Formats: sequence, structure tokens, C-alpha cells
Amino acid sequence: MATALKLGHAFVALTAFGIALGACASSSTEGGSAGGNGGDGGGSGGASSAGGATDATGRGATGGATGTGGVTGTGGVTGTGGNGTAGSTSVAGQTGTGGVAGAGGVAGSGGAGGSAAMGGATGRGGQSGQGGTSGSGGGAGRGTAGSSGTAGGSAGGGAGGRGGQSGQAGQGTGGAATAGSTGAAGSAGATAYNPCPPNGTPCKILPFGDSITHGYASTDDGGYRSQLFKLIVAANQKVTFTGSLSNGPTQVSGQTFPRNHEGHDGWTIDPGYSSYGAGGISSLIPSPAFNTIPDIVLLMIGTNDANATMGTSGMSTRLSALLDKIAGAAPSALIILAIPTPLGYSNAPLTTYDGQIPGVIQSHVARGQHIVGVDMSKMPVPADIGSDNVHPNDQGYAYMATIWYAALKNILPM
Repeated sequence: MATALKLGHAFVALTAFGIALGACASSSTEGGSAGGNGGDGGGSGGASSAGGATDATGRGATGGATGTGGVTGTGGVTGTGGNGTAGSTSVAGQTGTGGVAGAGGVAGSGGAGGSAAMGGATGRGGQSGQGGTSGSGGGAGRGTAGSSGTAGGSAGGGAGGRGGQSGQAGQGTGGAATAGSTGAAGSAGATAYNPCPPNGTPCKILPFGDSITHGYASTDDGGYRSQLFKLIVAANQKVTFTGSLSNGPTQVSGQTFPRNHEGHDGWTIDPGYSSYGAGGISSLIPSPAFNTIPDIVLLMIGTNDANATMGTSGMSTRLSALLDKIAGAAPSALIILAIPTPLGYSNAPLTTYDGQIPGVIQSHVARGQHIVGVDMSKMPVPADIGSDNVHPNDQGYAYMATIWYAALKNILPM
């Protein structure tokens, strides 16, 4: 079974998620009553502190101790009572310690009650992608109960996530926290592009180019095509080659070799530029090259253009127009465009053309065409090139096959 498109050796790659966290808590203040005035008679007893907030274990914090009643003031002077320290507001769901009531002075005022602890912090919502995981409900304080967990954000791609489980209510004295809301299911992601049939039918591949696509000077006259088929058979994957020409071996690795291709000796991108009087492969679109619509096109062209006596400065422009014609004839096909194999001698037009190809690919990808690139220019020279200093030898064709297969292996059907 084929997987989503993931291309090795490609210099163009064809992704974001967010996690929303919510935090919300409220507080309530319960002040203690002030003690009675001093000299006018018996001091009022220190008021009890209002209940301290629950502590981190969920048990109720000890409320402020009751202030000691004031002794009748002498001379009617009101004693200054010690005010109780208010309980600290809890941070992130931890409850404050209840205030200790002030000791009553002479006719002292009662200790002020501890401030009410804030409610538990908001439970975290579900993470994106897997669907919201459950939000944990805030621990309950004696103040406001913990707010509900924020629902999980939508997933950024992929199948819809499972809904988050309900958050557990906080324990402790006081109102129990509201259970976390169920996380929203993740949004369904867009289907990944794969040019090959999804039902195990062999993927149709068109080898398209010049004499190197043909396999000229290889021992079996199959060039990289027979070597590539050998790698595909070893991986138990299914392909067939298309095109109006046919040559190469009849059997590879014990299986019938699909001999079709569209590799024309001496041809250039467009007609009229060949030093050998040959044609241009753009004239083969749509017929006969696309009489059978391929799923994948393996395109390598330009070596003969670089050796032409005219038009070398416009090679990348002609290549761009060729890509448009291919995309028009097979809009759903994946075009894998190769930077050509090196020559056995220096060739400035070919070097310039090689450097322009990545930009050509990027411009077509920006227009929504399915094009990626591979680089054949790193083929070892002179080890992998034939005696004519143009065509690869068998070892060079095997090198090409590994580069093509690295771009294909994750999308071909089993």
C-alpha cells in the first residue's frame, strides 16, 4: 500500500498546529468582623477568620483562630488590636493559607478574617491532532469552584481526533469544581497527494527524454529503466512503463520487463535545436507520448541542447514551456524532473542550465503543478561515464536508478 508523498533527493518539498490553553479563576473575599471598641465597656471578642482556602492536598485549611476577647479598657483608651494577616491568594489552583486572627489587645479589635482563596485554575484542554484530551477540573477552594477545562483545539490535518474525556472535579471542602468540558474533535486533515492508484493497480510511469532515457550504450539497452525496475521488484511494488518506443531486456529479476519509454536519441527540448538534425520532445505531447496517461513522468532533457550550436541561452525558458505542456496533458501526474547527468568534459551552457532548474521547478510548484526535482549531476565522473563522455556506463545507469527510486519508493503501490 502506498503512503503519502515523501520524496528523497528532492530539492522542492510540498504544515501547523496550535494548542489553545485557557486559564480563568475567580476569587471571593470573606472578611472577619472587627472587634468591639475599647473603653466603653467589655471588649468584643475577636471575630473568627472567615474560612481559609483549601490547601494543596484538597483538605480544608484551618480557619483563622478566634481573637482573644479584649479586657475592659482602663481609662477608656482603646487598645490597638492586632489585625490578622489575610490568606494569600492561591496561584494556579493552590489554595491560600487561612489568616491567623490577631490576638485581642486591651479592648482590642478582633483579627481580620483570612481572604478567600481563589478557585482552582482552569484545566488544560485537549491537545490538537489527537482530539482534545480531557481537561482536569480545578481543585475546589472555599471560594469559587474550578472552572471547566478548555476544549481541545481543532487538529491541523489528519483524521478527526477523539473527543476529550471529561475533567475530574476538584476535591476539597467547598464547591466541587465543574467537570472539564469535552474536547472538541480535531478537524479532518486534507487528503495527502499520491499520484498512484490506491487499489494496488500498477503505477504507470513514463520515462521521457533523450538517448540517456533510451539507455544508449548500456549492456542490456535498458539503461536506468531496467535497473530501476530491479529495485522496484525487490521491494514487491507494482509499476509499468508507458511510451511509444520499446527496447531493453524482456525479463528482469524473473519478471516480465515493461519495455516502453519515450527516450529519443539526439533530441532536444523543442524541435530545431539539435546538432544532429533530430526533433524536440515537446512535439510528442500529447501524442504519442501521452496516448496512455501516466501517473508519474520521469523527465531528463537538455544534454543535446547544451551541445547545440544555437539557443543555449534559452534552455530554461523552453524547459518551463515543456513542463506546462506535460502538466496540461496529465494534470494529476507527478513530474520528477532531473538535473542531467554530467558530461566527461566542461560545458558552460549545461552548467548554467543545471543551476536554473531548481528555480524553474519552484515557479511551477507555486502555480499548483505537481513537480519535484532530483539531481543526477553528482554522478561520479569518469567512473560512471562511457567512452563517449556523454552517456553513462552500466554503473552510471545503476546510479541513476537509485536516484529515481529514492524519489519513488514511498509512493509506489505494493
